[in-house]
Amino acid sequence: MKIRIKANTIRFRLDKDDINSINNSGFVKEETQIAGGKLHFCIKSKPIENALIKLDPYSVHLLIPAAQLMEWAGNNINGLYITLINDDGSELKISIEKDYKCLTEREEDESAAFDNPLSAHNC
Repeated sequence: MKIRIKANTIRFRLDKDDINSINNSGFVKEETQIAGGKLHFCIKSKPIENALIKLDPYSVHLLIPAAQLMEWAGNNINGLYITLINDDGSELKISIEKDYKCLTEREEDESAAFDNPLSAHNC
């Protein structure tokens, strides 16, 4: 899982292994070791009506209604887009997208990335 944060937006990009994890266990997580602790992000399928996000000192837990997350994980739609209202009334925009292979060479393991639908187009 790749995570990009800018202002009040969080973008999660999930590869095939992440989607398989959601389909098999109902969640996907990513952890990064920083100094003596870990920063933890996860997306969980839950029997709830509306998405919600929880912030702990070192973790972000995104809870998505099970039917919504499983439907997205099982089809060809690229993204799931959610807007949540923070306690102060501001909006938090969340994108969960399938991670596609880049169209240009990069020094990154993309073996689990989805085939880029634009790769068949000649520019």
